[in-house]
Amino acid sequence: MNMDSIKVQSKAHGIMYHHFHDNQKHIVGQGSISAETFNDMLDFYGKDHNIIGAGEFLQKSEAGTLSPADVCLTFDDGLLCQYDVAYPVMKDRGLTAFWFIYTSPLNGVIEKIELYRHFRFSKFSDIEDFYSAFFNIVAANDPEAMAAIHSFDPDQYLKEFPFYTPNDKRFRYMRDRVLGVSKYNMTMDKMLETYQYDIEKNSQILWLNADHIKNLRKQGHIIGLHSYSHPTVMSDKSYLEQSREYTTNKRQLENVLNEKITAVSYPCNSYNSDTLKCMRELGIRIGFRANMVDVQLEDIRYEYPRQDHANIMKAMEAAK
Repeated sequence: MNMDSIKVQSKAHGIMYHHFHDNQKHIVGQGSISAETFNDMLDFYGKDHNIIGAGEFLQKSEAGTLSPADVCLTFDDGLLCQYDVAYPVMKDRGLTAFWFIYTSPLNGVIEKIELYRHFRFSKFSDIEDFYSAFFNIVAANDPEAMAAIHSFDPDQYLKEFPFYTPNDKRFRYMRDRVLGVSKYNMTMDKMLETYQYDIEKNSQILWLNADHIKNLRKQGHIIGLHSYSHPTVMSDKSYLEQSREYTTNKRQLENVLNEKITAVSYPCNSYNSDTLKCMRELGIRIGFRANMVDVQLEDIRYEYPRQDHANIMKAMEAAK
């Protein structure tokens, strides 16, 4: 990676994190990092940036005083591995972050997007092994779906995410654009059964509960919206469907915290003008997308860019 690509950007931004591992409860997976790596990453990125707390970032945003060097930390999905591994590091450093939480798991829903990811890395030693098994099942059960990706060009898909491999893109295209939710879930459920994956047991270690969320807020972190059920292509939904997702999400988090929720990040970077209309109607004060591409639909306050931690990892490796 070009080192200049992670130096001070033209806009203040967030760093986006998802998965962490500790080699005990939380397994190693594609893109996951340890507490030690997280700590090293903050040191590395902090050389060229001013990493500030979530509250200060929000205040500066509203005052119009953010500088290009200002950076905040953000965590998507409300995952227990983030709390167990990253939160203690931030506590030691006196840092706070934005935590964007989808809330269906608070209702006892075992949301499949995260369950399927955990399955991939608990049952396959390498992501490419999973992709091979996945496409073999699709080929055996849905030849038309396989035919639909014969002309697929990974170089032209998800170009804003340079850390995705060709097979990462091929998988996401098959999931989101060819199979759709229903067929994809049927395929994955078949794999879970074949590989004897214990859904009930593993779902207990995936998500934050209400007590975790309350403690984060008590420590000064900011809790934000991330939809109710984490659709992977929110922008395909109607305004009413999007409004329902975010309104439900907001109501549940406000019931947990007994305060207004005013921040958001958009799942899988999927949003449009209808999404932003929802945010204004819900009283959202700050929003984040999921890449550093210089694209803005309407208002930077709802569309702060974020640097994926994977890009920083590549820069750290190149600097060794």
